[in-house]
Amino acid sequence: MMRHLSAIKCSIKDRNARFVAFGVALIVGSCLLAINQGIPFLLGEPMTPGRWISAFVTPIVPFFVSCHGQGMKKAD
Repeated sequence: MMRHLSAIKCSIKDRNARFVAFGVALIVGSCLLAINQGIPFLLGEPMTPGRWISAFVTPIVPFFVSCHGQGMKKAD
């Protein structure tokens, strides 16, 4: 577990890895946001507090997954 957390920490400190992770978060996060919130948005449903939280967290997950993958690759 600590190995995985240190991989993420190492990648977040690396400027290039952070840049790649932001790109992944932007592209993958946008796709996930469209999938998860697109239909309710098109139907005109209101944004509840839960949906706002989900919309905020959605791009954070791909960011950390990218950081983890890059950090684990560097650790090998």
